[in-house]
Amino acid sequence: MRNLALAAACMALFACAPDHEPSSPPGAGADEGDVESEPPLAPVADLSGEYRVAGIDGAPLDAPFGIAVSVVDNRIALDAPCGTFAWTYRMQDARLTTQRTGPAGDGCTQDSPVRAAAAALGAATTAGRDASNAVVLSGGGHALTLYSQ
Repeated sequence: MRNLALAAACMALFACAPDHEPSSPPGAGADEGDVESEPPLAPVADLSGEYRVAGIDGAPLDAPFGIAVSVVDNRIALDAPCGTFAWTYRMQDARLTTQRTGPAGDGCTQDSPVRAAAAALGAATTAGRDASNAVVLSGGGHALTLYSQ
C-alpha cells in the first residue's frame, strides 16, 4: 500500500513537470564572456564622399525623406528637407573629432530623425566600416550608419 501511494505521488509530480526546461530571457545567466559582441570596425582611410543615413543608434532610419551626409576636405554637412547641420572634422587612425560650425537645422523639430542623426554625428569619436561596408560613426552612446551614394 505504501509503495502504491509513493508511486501515485511520483506520477502526480511528473505529470505537473514541464517536458522541457523553460527558456530564460536572452543574456540571463550568461557569463559576459559568452555574450557575442559586434565585430570590430575596419579602419577607414578617408571619409570623403557622399552618403545617405541608413541608421541612427542601431535602428534603421524611419522617415518619409532621406538624410544626406557630405564629407569634403575637413568639413561634414548633414542635409535634410528641414535644414542643414555642419561640422569641421579631423580624423587620425579611427579617432574622429568634430566641431559644430554652421547651420543648426533650424527648421527641424526636436523629435526629428534629422536632429537625432545630428546628435549622433556630433558625438562621434570613432569611424570605421562594418561587415556590410557601411561607414559607422560612433561615440557618446550614439552611432550613425552611412552608405555611399
